[in-house]
Amino acid sequence: MEFGPTDVEIHAVSIAVELGDVGEAIEVGSGLDTSTLSLERRARLKMDLGRAFAQRCQVGDSLGALLDAEGLSPDLIHTHVAARDAIQDLLLVAGRTAPSELKGLADRADERP
Repeated sequence: MEFGPTDVEIHAVSIAVELGDVGEAIEVGSGLDTSTLSLERRARLKMDLGRAFAQRCQVGDSLGALLDAEGLSPDLIHTHVAARDAIQDLLLVAGRTAPSELKGLADRADERP
């Protein structure tokens, strides 16, 4: 069982992203030490940070977090609706200048137009 202060903070990050308080999500989530948590919990945090950065149109930061999450748990990123929505949003923001890594992630998540 992983329940503890860090897990509570991961839930707080998720809630902040859902409520649109991305500054809070990034502030809390960026400083967490998740080294003792499962891959799934670490991936979830990275996914939520990626979503938060995407809401700020920070393509590079968002892509980095989403790729980290994909490395930890590919299925989470490829199948989670919110992750796929963030990928689609990043593609729209980046437009023709979308990095090849983003295009590859979109292909793997089947989100590329």
